[in-house]
Amino acid sequence: MARYEQAFRDKAVARLLPPHNATLQVVAQEIGVAAGTLDRWCKNSQSKSD
Repeated sequence: MARYEQAFRDKAVARLLPPHNATLQVVAQEIGVAAGTLDRWCKNSQSKSD
């Protein structure tokens, strides 16, 4: 299983937010991770900011 640096994850999640507003599927495909993985990163990021 591949491990990704936190900075890589944060940058990917940031692409889903304004001003980029890229779709989860597009970002996942561009960076080469499963959409479910990217979705989990996003949810984890949201729970840390609460």
